[in-house]
Amino acid sequence: MPNLVVSAVAKWNGSALKKGEKQLTQFQKTTNLLAKSFAAAFAVKKIYQFGKASVAAFAADEKAAKSLSIALKNTGNGFATIATEGFIARLQDTFKVLDDDLRPAFQTLLNATGSITKAQEGLELALNVSAGTGKDLGSVSAALAKGFAGQTTALSRLGAGLDKATLASGDMDKITAALTAKFSGQALAATTTYTGQMNALAVASANAKEEIGKGLLDSIALLGGSDGIQT
Repeated sequence: MPNLVVSAVAKWNGSALKKGEKQLTQFQKTTNLLAKSFAAAFAVKKIYQFGKASVAAFAADEKAAKSLSIALKNTGNGFATIATEGFIARLQDTFKVLDDDLRPAFQTLLNATGSITKAQEGLELALNVSAGTGKDLGSVSAALAKGFAGQTTALSRLGAGLDKATLASGDMDKITAALTAKFSGQALAATTTYTGQMNALAVASANAKEEIGKGLLDSIALLGGSDGIQT
């Protein structure tokens, strides 16, 4: 047993200790370099993911704008495409609601009424009812659209407090007047709440992402010409 101990001590001498320390130091350096490499790789991945999401956001926005443009044309209102986009942009800026939600809601009302004026009035009303009832904008717009088509059942389910006689009349002038009296100013008031401020941040973030996505696609086109994506 003593011989074994002596042998072990002899092997684990000062020289071996220094060698071990040197190896540990080198291992630490290698580990640090590896950590930095991983950090860089993950950073690049995050940038790539954000870039991809930005391009997707711009593509979705462009598609929605195109769909609305076609709907305007099909209802004989193609002349008002630019003005309608301006209207949507003003609503987004005023009420802090994404144009991703405003465009389809407007399109739903436009298809139901065939009138830009009624669709605009209906969308502003839908924003107020949505803010006042907690129902999402799409549901409120769809209910109003059905009302214009003579079906008031969906309107009765909004929790808007419309009386049965008004609903039974099927008169959308009376129904919208009653809704306006009950919910006027709700959408604007909602912008001053904590949720409204968070919505404002979401709108600003979404707009920035769409702008970045457009910039990336424009850059690809400049770099690769007409066949930019593949190049």
